Amino acid sequence: MTKPVGKEYPDVPYFIHHLSKNGGRILEAMVGTGRLLVPLLEAGLQVEGIDASPHMLAACKQNCAARGLDPVLYQGSIENLNVPGKFSAIVVTLGSFMLLGSRTAAIAALQAFARHLEPNGQIFVDLELPVGSFKTEHTVKQREPIKCLDNSMIVMQTSSWIDWMEQIEHTLIRYEKWKDGKLVDTELQHLPLHWFGREEFMMCLREYGYTNIALCANYTDGLEPGSYSDQLCFSATLA
Repeated sequence: MTKPVGKEYPDVPYFIHHLSKNGGRILEAMVGTGRLLVPLLEAGLQVEGIDASPHMLAACKQNCAARGLDPVLYQGSIENLNVPGKFSAIVVTLGSFMLLGSRTAAIAALQAFARHLEPNGQIFVDLELPVGSFKTEHTVKQREPIKCLDNSMIVMQTSSWIDWMEQIEHTLIRYEKWKDGKLVDTELQHLPLHWFGREEFMMCLREYGYTNIALCANYTDGLEPGSYSDQLCFSATLA
């Protein structure tokens, strides 16, 4: 509901531009509901998707079917990526790579990508720096309520704390679902996000077999990152 398919997103034209030049099979890792996959398919690209969540994949299949699309989708984790064949490009967008939650998992994913790329295949990974949470650690924040299709409302409260040594932002999210003025359900979620510094991630890419590393900000080629709030958009080629 918060990232509907068909809305304008800055990463969509960026990836259509770069992947159209690439050609061949493309894998969107952590595909989610198909927010990026759908416009890539509609642009004529040969894209497949993988996600660890069966609920996300069900939503992705539904969104694709509604548009007459029937892509190849896999269920599995990207740190243990094991799908048939190899790809000319692998994409992880909108900071989803940080959801792996630890340095060990992130490195395993980079190594798995290398095993599944064709010679001179590319990866595209973008990252964020959770500096906003650095400044508001242990503060309870109220998010904008979300209206559901059944006319209920989901109210969200978050509180974060930082593991500085492991570079992990831990967030506890409390969801409350309200309908007709009554609380009908609650849920707690622990969400760890692992971050990299700019030079640190480039060093990891080089160490695990990638070259021709490029970086731009906010899905804008040629724009150098200049603020902690910028999206760091990395691309690299398998050596």
